[in-house]
Parts: sequence; structure tokens; C-alpha cells
Amino acid sequence: MTRHRIISEHATRYNYFCAIFVGIGSLLWGYDSGIFATAQAQEYFSTFFHPSTPVLGAIISTYTVGGAIGCLLSWPIGNWAGRRGTMRVGAIVAIVGCTLQTAAQEIGMLITGRLIAGLAVGIIYFAVPQYQSEIAPPEHRGSIVGLHAQFIGTGYAVSNWVGFAYRFPVGLQILWAVILLAGTAFLPESPRFLIETGKTEQAYTLMKRFRKASQEEFVKKEFVQMRDQIVWEKENEESSLLAILRKPSYRKRLVLGCFIQIGQQICGASAINYYQTIMYKSLGVEGATVLALAGVWGTIGPLANLFCLAFIIDRVKRRTMLIWGSVGLGLDIAIVMIFVAVFGGVPNKVANAFGIFFLLMFGIIFSVSWNSGAPVYCTEIFPTQIRATGGALATFWSFIIQVVLAQASPTALENVGWRYYIFFIVMNLVTALGVYFFVPETLGKSLEEINEVFGDELVTVHLDEDVAKEKLDQAVHVERVASA
Repeated sequence: MTRHRIISEHATRYNYFCAIFVGIGSLLWGYDSGIFATAQAQEYFSTFFHPSTPVLGAIISTYTVGGAIGCLLSWPIGNWAGRRGTMRVGAIVAIVGCTLQTAAQEIGMLITGRLIAGLAVGIIYFAVPQYQSEIAPPEHRGSIVGLHAQFIGTGYAVSNWVGFAYRFPVGLQILWAVILLAGTAFLPESPRFLIETGKTEQAYTLMKRFRKASQEEFVKKEFVQMRDQIVWEKENEESSLLAILRKPSYRKRLVLGCFIQIGQQICGASAINYYQTIMYKSLGVEGATVLALAGVWGTIGPLANLFCLAFIIDRVKRRTMLIWGSVGLGLDIAIVMIFVAVFGGVPNKVANAFGIFFLLMFGIIFSVSWNSGAPVYCTEIFPTQIRATGGALATFWSFIIQVVLAQASPTALENVGWRYYIFFIVMNLVTALGVYFFVPETLGKSLEEINEVFGDELVTVHLDEDVAKEKLDQAVHVERVASA
């Protein structure tokens, strides 16, 4: 398989369009996450709602709690409605939640809107990369699923720069949800979900739209592999949570999925996203410069992530990217800690500038490693029949860690200061060691071939093996006869 191309030799423009369009759901999550960082700073917000510090904390954290609950809801919704249906449900819920926030006249209504909006992004959060992974050709799955992180970062950056008032930026959330909802009427379902629900011929027709006409033999091999493996698993494997926990290979996948999602959040990126302004102030930055740096942080992330999608994610092994990402993040935050400890509060502009540089560098390192690497890996390791279940439970823990850090970070920064950074240094070291010893490699393999990585049976052909044309034609003919 070719790995050095930026654009896949197999995927059509339609394939890329679908993968990019569903990124609006990711943009909604990124925008929602960042908008209250600027909205709460507006004079209108404080004079209209008069929130106390505990109430302000509730407004911020309620959204993340809703996201955690939404992740769990995405499990039954995903198994019932499919990937497209999950995004559709999430978009409807988002419209309700964002409308309540925009129209809020008192704190209770605002918090309710935040909770419902959180439910929406939790429902959508895994469905987007799951859909992208299931339509992507194996050799470019990283860059296509990485669009999820790209749109999250873009949404966050837009929220940083557009937040010049309260009502308009908050109301703009509704637009992203409406576009996503309207688009799902034209968006095709994942071919793997179609096979899982017995619509094999429809799945093959869709695969031909997703792959270039010149790659006919590759499409046949890819489709036969998908169909044979999914049908076999549906007939021979159980998909309940109890069955997942009982089967060692499935249990390992679930634990690894949770580990990867936790690792993405506990590295320190979430804490910086929420409380970077406090960190800048600890380095002697004041006034409008603090908000400007927050805007810079929000902008360099998507730019660095774009570089990752183009030149790193499908060329570098997943393990290598995550391990060295954790090492780099740990070293970087250690340097920031030293500058804060030694020069914090001291009028040394050169030293403080270096501290700010390494704080921004943290965002770059995160964007070229864990930001895209984590969602890509989590969508790869689960077989089709438990992908919605496994992804829901894994991303649930991502939101839980965000809630914990959102609540603990301001208190820790106030009470222990620069020593709080030691926690993230240790966590990055632990994460790097965890990936090194326990995380298997998945780069370049199809979603079905990854079963072999975990010791499960691959009952069909590999993509580099010949597939008899009559086998495919026979299967399609049988389905046509059965449906006649």
C-alpha cells in the first residue's frame, strides 16, 4: 500500500467530501468547548447574569458532565440508528441546547442549555471519527480520521476570535448543528453498518462511490474482506457489554481504548485549554496580551494538526507518534515549570517570554501527536459489531478526566502553584511507558485485519491477496434473489 501520498490513490472526491462534511460535528464540539471561555469575559454576561464563582464553575463543568452522559447514550443510539443516525440525533439535541443558551434569561435556563448541548456533543463525539474510519482506505485512515481533531481545533480557534459579544457567538452554535442536521439527509450511511444490517448490495454500491473507478480490484478485495468478517462476527460473536468483558481480546481493546482517551486528556492539554490565562499570568503577562495569547494558542493547534495530517500520521507508526508525543509533552511542561518556579512574578521579560514560548510549544507537540493519534487509534481497535459500544465507553472516560481537571486545576494552581506541573510530567511519563509496553501497532492495516493484532481470527482474505471475482458476483446474486 502507498503511504507517501498526501491524497489517497483509492478514495474519491465523494469519499473526502463525506469525511470533511461530518467534521462539522467535530467543529460544533470544538466551538462549544471554547465559546464560554470568551463569552464569560464579556461585560454583558457578568452584568446580566451576575454569576458567583461557584455558579460560573457550574456553567462551565455542566457542559462536560453532559458530554460524559452523551457518550454513554451514543452506545445504544449508535447500535440502533447507525453512524449517520447518531449524528442526526446529536444535531437535533444540539439545536435545542444551543437555543436555550442563546435565549437564556436566567442562570437555570443557561445551565440547562449547557447540559443539553453537552449531551449533544457527547452523542456526536465518537460517531464522527467512527464514520470517517469506516469509509477511509486503510493507508490514509489516519489523515481522514484526523480531520475530526482538525475540526475540533478549528472550532475552538473560531470561538476564541469571534467572542466579541455574548448572544451572537453563543447563538452561532445553532448554525453548525443545523448544517449537520440538514446534511445528514444527503449523507450516506457507513458501508460497514449497512453490511451489519444486511444491506450488502447497497454497501457494495456505496463502496464503489467511495473508491476510484481505476481501483476496481482493490474495491472488490476491500469489500469482500469487510463483508466476510462482519457477517462471521455477527453470526459467531456476542456484542453485549458482558460478552465484551468476558472475552480477553475484546476486554483488552476496551481497556486500551479507555487508556488512550484518558492519556489524551491527562497529558495536560485539557488543563491548559481551560486555564491557560492563569498560566500566562503566572509568567508575568497582563491585560489584553493574555487574551491575545489565548487566541494564538487556539490558532497554532489547527495549523500544527494540519501538518500532522499531511506529513506524519500515515507515515509514522501509531506507537511511535504517541510515545514520543508523551515524552515531548513531559519535557516541555517540565521546562515551563522551571520558568514559572524560578522567574514567576519576577520582571524578567526574556525569561517569561521563553516560558510562554514553551507553553505554546506544548500545544504544537500535542497537535502533532495525541490530538489526532488518540481518536484514530480508538476507532481502529474495535471490530465493527462493538465499535459503537467500545467507543462510547472509551470517550466517556475522556469527558470524566476533563471534568476532574476542570474542577481541580484552578484550586491546584492557586494552592501549589508551579508544583502542579509535576503531576502532568509524571502522567506523560506513565502514558509513554503504557503505550510502549501495552499498545500494539495498527498502522497500514484494514479495520478487519486489526483483528489479528489482538489475536482474533481473520476469516477472510488480506487486501494484498487475490480475490476471486466470482465470489463477489455470487454473493451479490444471492442477495438479489433473496430480496426478489
